[in-house]
Amino acid sequence: MALIMVVDDEKDACRLMLRVLARLGHEVHAFYEVKSASRWLEDHEPDLVLLDIKLKDDDGLSILRLLRPHRPAVKVIVITGFPSAETAQEARRLGIEDYLVKPVELEDLEYYVNMALEKRASVR
Repeated sequence: MALIMVVDDEKDACRLMLRVLARLGHEVHAFYEVKSASRWLEDHEPDLVLLDIKLKDDDGLSILRLLRPHRPAVKVIVITGFPSAETAQEARRLGIEDYLVKPVELEDLEYYVNMALEKRASVR
């Protein structure tokens, strides 16, 4: 199916997304910090990134800023517990698919993931 990257400093949230998405048949890699996620992105191009904005070691938008110049086709869904008009605007400017506010229902997560992956498949 798809290669999905999850970046969230809440380990329970990462594990839940990993479990749900793996159950759907996707290969999922979860990261709790920006540094390890950035290193992984040097050698991999995921189909989709699920990205939290407020991380312990950095701003999640730094991943998006790193990703866009080198991997513009990667779909990104922001999932945040701290929504703001400023971060939503910046994320949209950087080309995200959706901006979701925690807590996200599992059915909604599956829906938005499927929609983003369908868009990605239609571009290929």
